Formats: sequence, structure tokens, C-alpha cells
Amino acid sequence: MDYLQEVGKHIVRADGYLKNLLFKMSPLYRKEYGDNQDVTVPLFTTLHSTSESILILLLNQSIFDADVLLRTVMEGTIKYCYLMAGTINERKEKYIEYKIQLVDIAKISDHKKAIEAVEILREFSSNNTKPFECDILPDDKLLELKKQYPKKEQDKLKQKWSYQALLRSLAKINRVYEAQLGTLATYSLMSHFCHYDWTGVSSRNAQIIESGNPDAIIFDIMHSIRIISNVLSMELLRTMEYMNGKEANLPEIAALCMEGFKFVSELDELNNNMLEKALKMNT
Repeated sequence: MDYLQEVGKHIVRADGYLKNLLFKMSPLYRKEYGDNQDVTVPLFTTLHSTSESILILLLNQSIFDADVLLRTVMEGTIKYCYLMAGTINERKEKYIEYKIQLVDIAKISDHKKAIEAVEILREFSSNNTKPFECDILPDDKLLELKKQYPKKEQDKLKQKWSYQALLRSLAKINRVYEAQLGTLATYSLMSHFCHYDWTGVSSRNAQIIESGNPDAIIFDIMHSIRIISNVLSMELLRTMEYMNGKEANLPEIAALCMEGFKFVSELDELNNNMLEKALKMNT
């Protein structure tokens, strides 16, 4: 089997859906849709851009690198969908949490990391510490933030915005997300590739060693097809929530989404068939 021959056609088709959806939705920013767009529009567009980068990596058979980026797209997508779901008041509350409260909490964490970085550099190096000092807060500002966000409140809000918690929350209000609960295992597995622990390194190394084995190429193909399916699924979910959140009557986009979800089902079925074939070959 030839990797590019088997995977390339699916990449091209998925990329077509991504481009057509964004083109038909443009302009994403519309004055009548309110102030929250200063968060949701940049989030949508950057996730779209990274999704296209993933497909480019797959064309070059950089599968594990694509998987690392996919984890970020999955997390960003679920945050986007969570921000777009709910009533106007619920969306406003989420907007404040995402853009203001979580940013403030991050400043406390970044302050601590910056102090540690400066101390280490001063001990072991003569390098300039000014870039790190930019994240060090004045004492009064740090005290203000700590009073505003006690440790328990920080932990509670960060947990609320974790991938698993957001996905579970979405699944409770929309059955479409029940199928996405299966991504929890994939999301967790990809952390090994991000952190380069031995589980991740050994998996990557096995793929490199077997890359010259023609009988093993089927596993690279299956891996890539799964990533393509996930990339397109996430784009479709973002598009769906965009239309729901804006109460947009866009039948042409809705029809394109239905085609996209059908293609995702085809990819998943193809992967299952290839898995059965691979298992039979190894028995």
C-alpha cells in the first residue's frame, strides 16, 4: 500500500470542506452578533488555521506531529463550543470567565514561574532576565489578584474549563457531543506525545523503525485517517455552534455540514474495516 495514494485523497477532500465552510460563513464577525465576538471569532479562525496545518503535516507523513497539534485543536474547539452554547446570559458569564477570570488566574501562575526563571538564570547564567521580569507583578497587584481569586476558586474554575469537564457539560445539553466523549481516550493518549514520556517516545520510535516495512504502512494510514476524521469533526462542531449561537439561517452551510458528517462516518467505517483487516493479517 502507498501512504500518499491512500491518504492524500481524504486529506484533499477534508481540506475542501474546511475551506468551503469558512468561505461560506465569512465574514465571521458581524456587528449585530454582539461584543463576545472579540473572543469567539479569533478562536474560530486560529483553530481553522491550525486544522489546515495538521492536514499539511499529514501530507508529509508527519503523523505524530499532527497528533500533537490535534490535541490543541480538540481543546480549543470544545472551549469554543462551550462559549457559544447556552442562553445570552450564560454565554456572557462564560465570556467573562474565559477572557477575564482565567487570564487573571494565569497572571498569578505566570508571576510565580517568572520569579523562578529569574532566580535560576541569575544563579547559573549571566543572560538578560528582563524578558522574564515582564511577567512579575507589583506586590499590590499580586495581592489584589490573590484576594479576588483564592486558591480554591482558582482550582475550581480551572477544573471547570478542563477538556473533560467542558465536554461532559456539552454532552448533557446536546446529544451530538455524546459521540465526542470517545475522544477523551485519544486526548489523554496524545499527552504522551506532547510530554515525551517513555510511552510517547517508544510509540514514536516504533513507528520510525517500522516506517520502511511495507506491511506496517497500514497502521500509518489508519492513524492518519483517524486524525483527518477528528480534524473535520471539530470543524463541523465549531460551525454547528456558530450557527446555533448566532441563530443563523444558513441552509447552504447546514447542507455542507451534513455532507461533512457523512464523510466523517465514511472515514470511521474505513478505519474500522482496515483495523479488522490488520488484525486478521497478524493472527
